[in-house]
Amino acid sequence: MIFSEKITELRKRSGLTQEQFGDKIGVSRQAVSKWEMAQSVPDINKIMAIAEFFEVPVDFLLKDDLDLDYLENKPITVSSPDPARKVITLEEAQDYFATHKKTARLVIITIFLLVLSPVASYFLSLTENEKIVGIGIIIQIIFMLCAAVTIILAVWGEKRFKYFKERNREIDYGVKGVAEDYIKDFDRTRLTGILSGIVLLVLSVIPMMICAILEANAVLIVLGITLMLLMAAAGISCIVYVNMIYRSYLRLKNHK
Repeated sequence: MIFSEKITELRKRSGLTQEQFGDKIGVSRQAVSKWEMAQSVPDINKIMAIAEFFEVPVDFLLKDDLDLDYLENKPITVSSPDPARKVITLEEAQDYFATHKKTARLVIITIFLLVLSPVASYFLSLTENEKIVGIGIIIQIIFMLCAAVTIILAVWGEKRFKYFKERNREIDYGVKGVAEDYIKDFDRTRLTGILSGIVLLVLSVIPMMICAILEANAVLIVLGITLMLLMAAAGISCIVYVNMIYRSYLRLKNHK
């Protein structure tokens, strides 16, 4: 009895449709149909998931010389389909990681917009012209509005993955392993990002210290402030970015 015949019979004994069975193990109905028609074979992780789901040995699924008599004619019992449950598949996890990287980039843009928003006001205030100073304030407000829009877009992009945080969600085979591999590969990048951020934050005070030592004029002071804010924004961004990426991997690695 070949693999396709076995999963077809097991599914029918359980009373599940192809779509319900696919939902349970995190694949589409079309994938299940191809398996049952012997047009394709699932990878080992999916085979292990199928074996665990039907509570049968993996050997039973893989060895053609074993038929249903091997199971001693015991009925296959599985829990009734629960529409509230959802399997987090590897494809969804990869999509989540990619989306979270985009979110992290939007957060960085927000940080720069907020930190640098007063720069225009600083420069325009040097003119001592009230109208021009007013333009600086308007530019600052525009920067802040752009920051607000950017963070809203970031939150909106993450909204469709809200169910990842729910404890009643199952996680597909292989997802934790992929997350663990990503964490190992990302460890050095994360350390570099954190150290770079700390260094930039510490060094950000140097421009103002130089201005104070040289007793710089107003223009140089504003330039010093601008450079200080740029370095501070870059430092904060480095730390925030690597930790946001790391947390996305950690969330699925530690998923219960």
